[in-house]
Amino acid sequence: MVFSYIKKFLLVIAFLSWSVAFFIGGYLTGATDAFKISDENQQKLLSLLSQKPLQSPSPLPIKQPSPSPEPEAPVKQKIQLPISYSGPDLWDAVNEARLANGVNSLNQKDILCTISAIRLSQVRELGKLDGHDGFQGVYDKYKDNTDMPGNVSEFLISGYPTPEQAVEGWIDTLGHKKLITGGEYKWGCIYAADGFGVAITGF
Repeated sequence: MVFSYIKKFLLVIAFLSWSVAFFIGGYLTGATDAFKISDENQQKLLSLLSQKPLQSPSPLPIKQPSPSPEPEAPVKQKIQLPISYSGPDLWDAVNEARLANGVNSLNQKDILCTISAIRLSQVRELGKLDGHDGFQGVYDKYKDNTDMPGNVSEFLISGYPTPEQAVEGWIDTLGHKKLITGGEYKWGCIYAADGFGVAITGF
């Protein structure tokens, strides 16, 4: 009887020992696998860390819109009309303007035409108006002519494309306006060429 209990006890002890041994063996095997997996993961992590880090792609350059050129202001071109009127054209325009302003037209006098022709030649050679600088010398040369009026005046003009515009230029100038509005003038003569005009008047 006692032997039977001892036998059963030993069997129980043996079973428990086997169970514990199996449990410990399984635990150790699992731990070993776990350590092995952990070690492999660690190696992979170290391998990844040791690799050259990937460079992030450079951002594409943003193309800035080029400023639109400001529109250029249009260049105003001065249209120069051809100057083709002659002395007789300007003479007619002056007398028409005088009549329109209520004064007499001028009568031509040859001695005044001589002075006008010389003075026109002088300003054309100079290429510009001389501010009447040359008038006195020419007048003094012919002042003793018996046909010379007692009072002689000179009126200069340049740069106007038509005789009518030349007349307007004289009217718009205070000192020259009398050529058109001065009723005291009885005689005159006008020469013109290349945009220059010379009117000589007298009374």
